[in-house]
Amino acid sequence: MQPNLIVIGAQKCGTSALHYYLRQHPEIAMSKPKELNFFIEKRNWGQGVDWYSGHWEGSEPVRGEASPNYTAHPHFAGVPEKMHSVVPDAKLIFLVRDPVSRMVSQYVHNYTKRAEHRDIATTLLDESKTYLHRSRYMFQVEQFLPYFPRESFLILDSGDLRDDRMATLARIFRFLGVADDFTSKKYKEEKHRTADKERLSRFGAWSLNNLPRPLYNRMRRRLPLGKPVDRPVIEDSLQTELVERLKPDADRFREFSGESFENWSV
Repeated sequence: MQPNLIVIGAQKCGTSALHYYLRQHPEIAMSKPKELNFFIEKRNWGQGVDWYSGHWEGSEPVRGEASPNYTAHPHFAGVPEKMHSVVPDAKLIFLVRDPVSRMVSQYVHNYTKRAEHRDIATTLLDESKTYLHRSRYMFQVEQFLPYFPRESFLILDSGDLRDDRMATLARIFRFLGVADDFTSKKYKEEKHRTADKERLSRFGAWSLNNLPRPLYNRMRRRLPLGKPVDRPVIEDSLQTELVERLKPDADRFREFSGESFENWSV
């Protein structure tokens, strides 16, 4: 059975929380695990369509997955073509946030995993990496437009999912054609908070002991216990450079989405 809903990103924009909220709805089946990365040549494309289809076995009318790597062009190229060849009628949800904040969260994530060792300015301004490209939301959407019509997309600001959750979920449910009045006590939970994942002391360095317990349990395997981690500093010059590089794309994305994103720094 093929999916008909794909959350295509963006990374560090609340896709884990959205996946969790969606799977509470009785008419929606979300994949386990969350990120199948099927339409990526370097990941699971070679597993074949039968492998992909095997993640949904129920009778729910909406079947979905959430893989933020689908919007990491050109690092992962060819995703829209592959997606259209398998699920041409899928609905696509693109969850976004302030482009600069998203980049910082990606940096913190990679740094704490020891996948990144450079200083933040060098890292974020490196066009050969995915940081800037993932935050150029219109650039990512444009890769899909030759294959999926505009009405296939639902663009959401992650802040709305956080601060106005019930109304945002109702909007998503209407987009998917399922009961939009469904509610769950689990919708009161703030899952996978980005702030929790990058919780850093206002007073400089902090130890792993200051982390929320779930994050502590994950990170203690990655860093020596008690190793201090400093909050990345975004100098004014770096902020200005990032805004300059991201603003043309952000303006085009506003026009495409019809959203103002007035709280963004870009």
